[in-house]
Amino acid sequence: MPAHPEERRIAGLLRELIVQSRTTLEDLETRLEWDPGRLTALLDGRQRLSFQDILEVLPVLGTTPSDFFAWLYGFDPKEASEDLGPAVASSSPEARLMDRRFEASQRVVRNAIARRLSWKRERDDGA
Repeated sequence: MPAHPEERRIAGLLRELIVQSRTTLEDLETRLEWDPGRLTALLDGRQRLSFQDILEVLPVLGTTPSDFFAWLYGFDPKEASEDLGPAVASSSPEARLMDRRFEASQRVVRNAIARRLSWKRERDDGA
């Protein structure tokens, strides 16, 4: 089954982050304790790239899921004040920022999953 366009975008951004990290796929697989060739297969679309895979790779690349999905969907990951809901007064500014970024990432992921489900339904109806 061909990869969904969103999956290809995710793999492309992961590949870009790997290049920027100046490390090899083999080194990442070793650090992740993955079988040789698994990361290449995920990035090339020969294996399904799961959300869990992404969450395992990002820390090794020195980034967070919030930053990753912000970059993926065109948000500035360093924005601190726009689109914030009411923050809890007792929270530190850093905690409020992380909460906001996490909530924004959740919205983006939910929207991407909804688009993917819609795409799969359309594809299945046409088959």
